[in-house]
Amino acid sequence: MVVFNLAYTAPINRPDQSVLTWDQVWAGLQRKVRHAQEFVPLIVKCDVVKEEVAKRDEDVTVVTRNVVFKDGNGPKADGEPVQEICKEYPPCRVDFHQENGTKIANYVSQGPSGQPEDLFMTYVFEWRHPGVEAGSEQAGKMEAQHKKTAKMAVESSIETIRRLVSEGKI
Repeated sequence: MVVFNLAYTAPINRPDQSVLTWDQVWAGLQRKVRHAQEFVPLIVKCDVVKEEVAKRDEDVTVVTRNVVFKDGNGPKADGEPVQEICKEYPPCRVDFHQENGTKIANYVSQGPSGQPEDLFMTYVFEWRHPGVEAGSEQAGKMEAQHKKTAKMAVESSIETIRRLVSEGKI
């Protein structure tokens, strides 16, 4: 088995773009939990199965969802739903746990200037691949693809939040 631990960070508010607030970005991440296909191009379907407040922590919302990935891009056979448990930790973190042990975390953080518009988005991935040998050619190709996927996931999420804000949906 091979496990890839990767992260990607991008600025949310670049100089040539309209400014997103922390609250808007957080609302976007909450929407992403329930409508993943709007944010991640590799996901084609997202169905929320259950939503509840965590028993031990009143501030944490737990969403169970089934997502379907584009053919050849998910942890299961093409078109087969993957169950994810999503935990929202307001106002800065969402954790996603897939049934195969893969974990993904989405973070919103303050930049070094401390200014309200100095925000960053980071996604941290722990991708698990049983049956793939560490150091193999296949593992190398998978790691390269995962690096591209990490960047695409962060950048497309920021773009989607910005679009939804401009459309008045957030």
